Amino acid sequence: MTREHYGGRSTVRRPASIKDVAAAAGVSPTTVSHVLSGNRPVNEETAARVRGVVNRLGYVPASLARSLQAGSTSVIGLLIPDITNTFFAELAKGAEDAAHDLGYGLILCNTEFDADREDRYLGMIRSRFIDGMVYASGSAPSRRRLEALMGKFPIALADEEVEGLEGALIATADHEAGGRLVGEHLRELGHRRALMLTGPRALRSGVARAHGFVQAFRGDVVAREGDFKEASGHRLVARLLEEGGLDRTAVFAANDLMAFGALTALREAGLSVPGDVSVVGFDDIRAASLAHPPLTTVHQPAYDVGRTATAQLLQYVTRGEVPPASRHTLPVSLKVRGSTAPPAR
Repeated sequence: MTREHYGGRSTVRRPASIKDVAAAAGVSPTTVSHVLSGNRPVNEETAARVRGVVNRLGYVPASLARSLQAGSTSVIGLLIPDITNTFFAELAKGAEDAAHDLGYGLILCNTEFDADREDRYLGMIRSRFIDGMVYASGSAPSRRRLEALMGKFPIALADEEVEGLEGALIATADHEAGGRLVGEHLRELGHRRALMLTGPRALRSGVARAHGFVQAFRGDVVAREGDFKEASGHRLVARLLEEGGLDRTAVFAANDLMAFGALTALREAGLSVPGDVSVVGFDDIRAASLAHPPLTTVHQPAYDVGRTATAQLLQYVTRGEVPPASRHTLPVSLKVRGSTAPPAR
């Protein structure tokens, strides 16, 4: 109930009901329910009209209103950049399992590595009633936006850190150690000239992988910036081949998808892997062992990253205090498969 004043008198206004929303939007209460739950498809124009009325009337479902009175919604948000990448699907599964174990629901936002889309999702999350958010960035994150959100609820960073963000819980793999493992492996095989396909420079995970690789490889490295998508791995390698050939005996891609793109470009140019060029990825997604040839790659525990970040978040939410270990760096390992071999003499 809210109390409004008119001409010195006060009037009690009852909360908007689902029937009020339906009447104002010109639809049935069932349609409103479908729009809010997402359980049934609704025409986008109709859905947009319903959401507009919900916002205008300030409608809150009865179940959510009861949760808010108790000080909790038992819902958290999860923001990831690419649900089609099985690394993030595994991370999301770990997050969902951790939430489920404690009786929490999870709202999934998929940004498609698009900064504008991510920004819109963060704005939407800010206006929703949730108890916290697990954030796995795929684009250059807005520190100020996240700091504003942290004023409303706690945030756990999964897989990716954000420069200058204080107070967030962190769960990430050891990206720099993974880069070192790749550099050591290729150097031990005898490689001295490598092409490195990095992730976006704004993301600390890709920078750490590149730094570890260069330190351990200690050879001639040419770097090209990609975007963690398969198409960019293909485009970058194909462009170098078109410009006069690939004067490299090895390619290190900062994730498996870009490595797959590199494999395709090399095959299209008539080069064999690993006969002519060795290729290494990062993540060890499920398709890596099924590639042709099977991909040598760094295994990082995506499921454990998602689960650990969410467990930290919910420990904070349920106890109201920062967990003793608010930062977790999980170990990585190198999976040596058929895509790497000593360079041809």
